[in-house]
Amino acid sequence: DARLNHRLIKLTERFADKPTASIPGACPDWSETQGAYRFFDQTNNAKRPLKWETVLAPHIERTAARMRQHRVVLCLQDTTELDFNGQSIE
Repeated sequence: DARLNHRLIKLTERFADKPTASIPGACPDWSETQGAYRFFDQTNNAKRPLKWETVLAPHIERTAARMRQHRVVLCLQDTTELDFNGQSIE
């Protein structure tokens, strides 16, 4: 659906500009906020079977293609958090 593709691109741009913002905080006005909520409501199978896998599939495919170009690829996850509690970082 071209309308959903357009909405996805617009939402991606909004969230890229404000990655920590809520939906209302990322959208410039109420009508776009409502459009975002309607977009995310598409995951309701009664309306349309739009799943997160469908949205991410092209990204996953391109990532895998880039990885195949290298002999070794490290996929590291680092969830390290540092808390110095006001201590000097010397």
